[in-house]
Amino acid sequence: MDLFLANIVTVLFFVSAYLLIKKRRLIRRQKSYFVALSVVAGLVLSLLLAAICLAFVLAETLPAIYVHTFAYKAVFVLLALTINWLWQAIKQQSGRKLRVQRDSEFFSQKVI
Repeated sequence: MDLFLANIVTVLFFVSAYLLIKKRRLIRRQKSYFVALSVVAGLVLSLLLAAICLAFVLAETLPAIYVHTFAYKAVFVLLALTINWLWQAIKQQSGRKLRVQRDSEFFSQKVI
């Protein structure tokens, strides 16, 4: 039963973090790829720090199985979230560049 509850704690933490970032639209078009990747790196680092703090709280209040399960699964979930956020950031930046390119081609055409 403890293992099941430890998995529930892990899922709740990462799902709530994902939904908060999605709701606030923190990953959106930026001025450049560098800024977009910096935003993703900041989100990953802040989520990592929050996960470490939660692991310390779990270690003080609950049995060790909670901390071990959370720490083991947090690595893989954080990796998956990082890949997802990088993909979203790059996809949105690519869409912006294509749209700007099409607009510049439209305005550069000469009217006869």
